[in-house]
Amino acid sequence: MRVVVAGSGESIGMVLGGRYLLVALIGKGASGDVYLAQDKSLGRKVAIKLLHANLAGDPVFTKRFRAEATSAAALNHPSVMRVFDWGESNGTPYLVLEYLSGGSLREYLSVGKVLDEPRAAALSLQVAQGLAYAHSRGYVHRDMKPANLLFDEEARVRIADFGLARSLSESAWTEPIGVLIGTAKYASPEQAKGLDSTEASDVYSTGLIIYESMTGKLPFVGDTTLSTLMARVDVDLKALPEHGRLSNLIENCCRADPEERITAPSLVGELESLVRVLEPPRPLELHHFYDVPSAQSEIDKTSLFVQNTINVSSEAELEPVGVGANAPGSNFFDLEAFTQTSILVSSEVPSSLSPDEGDNTNQLAKGDTTKRKKKRSRWWMALWLFLLVAVLAFAGAVGTGLLKILPPAKVKIPAVAGSTFTQASSRLKSVGLTSSLAGYSYSKTLPKGEVISESPAAGVIIPDTTTVKLVVSKGPPPVLLPRLKGISITAAESVLGAKGLKYTVTKSYSETVASGIIISSSPNAGTVLYGSSVSLVVSKGPAPRNVPNLVGSTAQQATSQLGSLGLVANIINAYSDTVAVGTVMSTNPSAGQLAAKGSTVTVTVSQGPHLVQVPNVLGDTISQAQSALTNAGLTVANIYGPSGATHALGTGPSAGTTVHYGSSVNLYVF
Repeated sequence: MRVVVAGSGESIGMVLGGRYLLVALIGKGASGDVYLAQDKSLGRKVAIKLLHANLAGDPVFTKRFRAEATSAAALNHPSVMRVFDWGESNGTPYLVLEYLSGGSLREYLSVGKVLDEPRAAALSLQVAQGLAYAHSRGYVHRDMKPANLLFDEEARVRIADFGLARSLSESAWTEPIGVLIGTAKYASPEQAKGLDSTEASDVYSTGLIIYESMTGKLPFVGDTTLSTLMARVDVDLKALPEHGRLSNLIENCCRADPEERITAPSLVGELESLVRVLEPPRPLELHHFYDVPSAQSEIDKTSLFVQNTINVSSEAELEPVGVGANAPGSNFFDLEAFTQTSILVSSEVPSSLSPDEGDNTNQLAKGDTTKRKKKRSRWWMALWLFLLVAVLAFAGAVGTGLLKILPPAKVKIPAVAGSTFTQASSRLKSVGLTSSLAGYSYSKTLPKGEVISESPAAGVIIPDTTTVKLVVSKGPPPVLLPRLKGISITAAESVLGAKGLKYTVTKSYSETVASGIIISSSPNAGTVLYGSSVSLVVSKGPAPRNVPNLVGSTAQQATSQLGSLGLVANIINAYSDTVAVGTVMSTNPSAGQLAAKGSTVTVTVSQGPHLVQVPNVLGDTISQAQSALTNAGLTVANIYGPSGATHALGTGPSAGTTVHYGSSVNLYVF
């Protein structure tokens, strides 16, 4: 058996991957708990992020986590927190991270401290350098915030969770209701709209971090997560006077349009130039984060629990947490402090105490004898305590009938996903298993009340004493419907499809909205259920116009009337024997037909009858006279004269007479 100390983290004392001893719980987050651990292979402190069990049960998440953890381990930059290793323990994924003892920027700001210009510029430069490095390798962080900016013991900042933020935060970003308020406060406008995160999203969040770090204030914070997200949509951030020479950089980081934002490499260049002209920054005072008495009290409140191996150790190779051996809290993990509250019992005597170690064992100075006796005394006390706990546990088990001499029967877990909780419980009971409700979760595929998953999974063979935990659907998850008014139907279809929403389209004429652009949507914007339908009204452009009856009006009147309808008049003139001069004769399109707004209507205006004068052909040859009359628009009806005549004598009507164009004329010859 193994007796370890279970303090504020139930996993303390566990060894992951055969080398990482979990020593103390140092943080809790949405995705998992963070432990200080000792790497027994390399003899160094590391941080272990042990992910929550609900994430481990998601095969899609697990697959993505493995891929991203592997690639994130390749990132190597002074401003990016190192990922040393990763693995799984009893199906639960964990990360082995660089241990940073200086706390986070969130903790620094939470005690009321802010950064002056030199400190803000220097810290921002380190962050921008880390972003530029990661962006150049195709990584987007997606969750930049002060809590993810950690300090080492020299107060140099590191960006945590780079390359892993997608898998660790994607479930929170799926819907606005699930977004952590800390994440929402630093979200970019495009993230607030539910669109994909890009490098520009990281830059926007960095701008907000700089803004807050210098003033202690954060813009765009509402009463709810949704109002916090929507407050930044389509709004450019304005810096405050306190931001001084970093004002322009903050505003360039926090443009509402991602295309208008400064890039991370350009931000590095701007900050490098600024740092050169500012006075050197004073060191950050990080020691106020350590609270040794409260941390020690947490250790003192630990309780013993029994596991199924025996592991005795009187010493732990642990290093102090603080900056240097004499730093505040440096005895927090030394041997004397640790052995007062932690008992590690092992059937193997550590090599450091083995009598077979060599001749040096017998050469110990007499002064060490007392120390060895004290250690041996502690060892025996630990062993007696272990035996006492084991005996009490055994006696209690026998006394309450919990100790079963015969092993329980084994059964195969049936598949119950898709059935109701009552049906699932009945099915499990039929094979001798009990069930319990592990909780509720949203489901994109299963209706409310049906079982989503079971743990252990279906098909696993387990003792019939095992309780199967069931997760039941709450129905479709809520999703954020962004404002669709004013965007194209093509863009709206893309947004709705990405969010799993259906839609219907109604087309309508609009005098102000261009064709193909959304006039309105119902619901307009806000939270809706996944799979629900959105009604879209899409513009067909302006309604077509009925061409009015303009015959009999003047050209000016026709032009004015068409203009009032959004139509353009094209005036042409034509002769008419029946319509007065200056009066509209006809239009094309004709009255009553439809014409698109802005199109042209041809208006024909009368210029009166077409009159010509009979030309003088006296003395012309007959051929010349005929040509002259024809060219004047007249027709030669008859030719009168003697046989053999060659020249024209005159016309009838006579030369100079005004007649209608096309009239008939008689030609007289001699």
